[in-house]
Amino acid sequence: MSEPLPPTESASQESGTPNVDHDRSTIALMTNQFGALLEAVKELNVTMGAQKTTMEGVKSTLIEHGAKFDVLIKDALKNDQPYDEKALDDESTCLALYDIVMAKTKEKAEEWNGTIDVTLIFIALFSAVLTAFLVPATQALLPNFSDSETSGNSTSTSSQGPPLPPKSAEAVCALYHLSLITAIIIAVLCALGRQWVRKLTTKPKLNSWRERTLWHMHRMKRAEGWLRALMEVLYWFLLLSIGLFMSAILYQLWNLSTSFEERATILVATWGVGVVLVSGIAVTMVGTTYHAVRYEASVFEGVVSRAIIGDIDLGLVKGLKSGYRQIRKSISRGWRKIGGVALMERLKGGRKTTRQSLWIMREESRSTDKSSDTFSWRRRRRAAEALRKTFDWMKTFRIKVNRHSEDELMNAYYELLADTSDPILLERAAASFCYRDWVLYGEGSIDQLKKALDRLMATDTSFRVRETVNAQFSRFSTWIPVRRREIEEKREFRAYADRWAREGDEFFMARSKTREEEAKKDEEEERRTIQLTNFLLSQRKDKISPSFTPTWENCADILDLLSLPIDKFVAKCLCIDDHNNNLGKHHSIFHVSVEHCFRLLSANKFDDVTRIVSHVDLFPAVRSFVLAHSYDSRYDRVFRLIISDRRSDVLRFLTEFLSPPRDWSHVNPGNASSVFLIAAGFPPQFPSDLDLSPIIAHIARHPPWWNWREASEALIACLGQCNISTLSDPASVYYFLQQCVHLELSPPEWRPKDAIRRASSETRDAASILLHRHKAFFAPFIIPLPPSPPLTPSDNAISLNGHNSDLDFPLLSDSVDIPDAVPSLPIDTLDDSTTVITSVALDRPGLPSSSSTSHADIHHVINMTDTVL
Repeated sequence: MSEPLPPTESASQESGTPNVDHDRSTIALMTNQFGALLEAVKELNVTMGAQKTTMEGVKSTLIEHGAKFDVLIKDALKNDQPYDEKALDDESTCLALYDIVMAKTKEKAEEWNGTIDVTLIFIALFSAVLTAFLVPATQALLPNFSDSETSGNSTSTSSQGPPLPPKSAEAVCALYHLSLITAIIIAVLCALGRQWVRKLTTKPKLNSWRERTLWHMHRMKRAEGWLRALMEVLYWFLLLSIGLFMSAILYQLWNLSTSFEERATILVATWGVGVVLVSGIAVTMVGTTYHAVRYEASVFEGVVSRAIIGDIDLGLVKGLKSGYRQIRKSISRGWRKIGGVALMERLKGGRKTTRQSLWIMREESRSTDKSSDTFSWRRRRRAAEALRKTFDWMKTFRIKVNRHSEDELMNAYYELLADTSDPILLERAAASFCYRDWVLYGEGSIDQLKKALDRLMATDTSFRVRETVNAQFSRFSTWIPVRRREIEEKREFRAYADRWAREGDEFFMARSKTREEEAKKDEEEERRTIQLTNFLLSQRKDKISPSFTPTWENCADILDLLSLPIDKFVAKCLCIDDHNNNLGKHHSIFHVSVEHCFRLLSANKFDDVTRIVSHVDLFPAVRSFVLAHSYDSRYDRVFRLIISDRRSDVLRFLTEFLSPPRDWSHVNPGNASSVFLIAAGFPPQFPSDLDLSPIIAHIARHPPWWNWREASEALIACLGQCNISTLSDPASVYYFLQQCVHLELSPPEWRPKDAIRRASSETRDAASILLHRHKAFFAPFIIPLPPSPPLTPSDNAISLNGHNSDLDFPLLSDSVDIPDAVPSLPIDTLDDSTTVITSVALDRPGLPSSSSTSHADIHHVINMTDTVL
């Protein structure tokens, strides 16, 4: 169908007005659409403008947030970044230095102000008491004018002074006044000292912190010596004032007791008591001085004690001594120049001196002084030598603080940690907590270490502190082998040196005592290492740790286990027999570990057990289960979780593990059968290429009473599925089949006597058929057994309470028929010509059961009480 042609011009002309109207309407429509399009464009522009404004706002917001984020990153990383390098005279650095020196100054200023304040308070009270005694003593010196007027002695003129008082009264008043003067001097010195100390803490009015720091440091250095000297002067002036006061009181009391016609006994006794008390104070001063001389770092140390031991280093004292020495030397030199010695001798002899005689005397004095100087120099030298020897003896006699002793520092560290209550201080000191240092240097007891450890592990300490303590387990265990090698090398060297010493070598003989001390120190380190390991075991809250027995050889291995989390720790204990070293009671460690998992399973904490099992090494765990001293039925539940879906690997490992001969006298050999049954599963499944001869041989040699029926059924099923002629140990297979037919196991002592275990009837029949079928193959291993009477109770002798129904499986379905005559044939009558269940192959699940009368005529009983359970 062709498209219609567009209208031509002639056609449009012919059409007339209707076409024009149509064009106009089309144009109008297009105009409206174009206008709408323009409006839409305008609205779009407005929208785009708004969006642009919004985007600019979002952009500015993102930039602002990015800048803040950069600041946060910088603040977060600033602790890990080095500081920017600054000049030494930087204001921030100088301000920090000023704060440091001001902190030290304020500390010393507080000490000095405390001394001054205590002295001022005491002097104020003492001055009041002293004034109360001084006023009556002063009045006693003046005459009593009222008495003299009454007696008529008024002839004395007003210009005549009163008579002199008694000397004793003068002495008492003088002592009181001297004491008061000394007290006032002390108060003045305290006021001055308070002002000087206050000026030390004022900020200098300087422009920069650099200038203030240097100004203050020099001011502190120049004032410190004088202020220390002031403290000493205050101390001794205070003692002097008190001494004068006490002397005045005692002297006044003595005078009062002797001023009567007869001596006042009570006053004399009081005077005696006062003398004794004052003497006690003097003895106390002497004793404290002796203590300061005898012991270093004594609280009674002072100027006297330091002078006795020759340890005075005060600048003021040295200056006074030097000044006194210079003055004395100048006076002596001037006296010699004028001939003072000869002049004094001539004057004493009454001779007149002239200028010439003075010159002669000066020359004689000079010659005399030279000889006397030589003599005095020697005398001073001897005195100095004696004084030096005295100081040396005092320093030797003195008990000093061992400031460089690691032992003392370690004891102080643990003692202070135990008594610290501030968690911030513990945070700063916890990094130095180390078990190694306690072994090497610690002389304290375990109780002291326990107190420090309890304090560090308290609830108010941070997580970081507790983790620091926990990390010491691994660090200590890493250090022990290194230290053990060092001790062994030193022992070898000491043995070498002792051998040479016995042969007469003087060099090694002279150092024999040193070697003995080193040997004792090494033995002490070993003892303390074992002691510390025992202590750490005792701190554990689990029931496994008490079974470990630390020795010098296994401490590192035990500490490695203790450093693990509880899940990994239990997992390693489940594989305890994988350790070459003896860590203690392995059977108890393993048993408690399994019990721990079993309790978690009983409490439905499957996630906890799953975490433990995830850390267990499969083959070491299998070895531990096989070598356990006893086997509990509760072990099965835990062991199934451990092996999970790796049953084939466990069976292969079990065959390799049981292949070499092993001493089973110290463990229960029946554990292997339990492990085998769990690994075989139900129904039992075995790899087609696996040779189970080692497992068969082991179970045949060590038949377990509690699961003999299940083990024999599983192994018979395996033998029924494999080619017996390909097995590596046919003798053990034959022995096992014989036991399946004949073996009866008597129960242990804790079981009923009639609980005899034997293989099931299906297993016995299957074993009989296998023996008959492979009679030619087993012929070299057949050993005739003596006949024995048949067992009357048949299968009823098997204990029902020992039967595990979960592990029972039928060897053949009940639908299989078998001729009645076949099972009744004895084993030795079966030969190749006899047709035995030709319709049943041994690779099927099992063989049909027989009646109770078809038991073998040959049987024997094994007493399980002789086996190790």
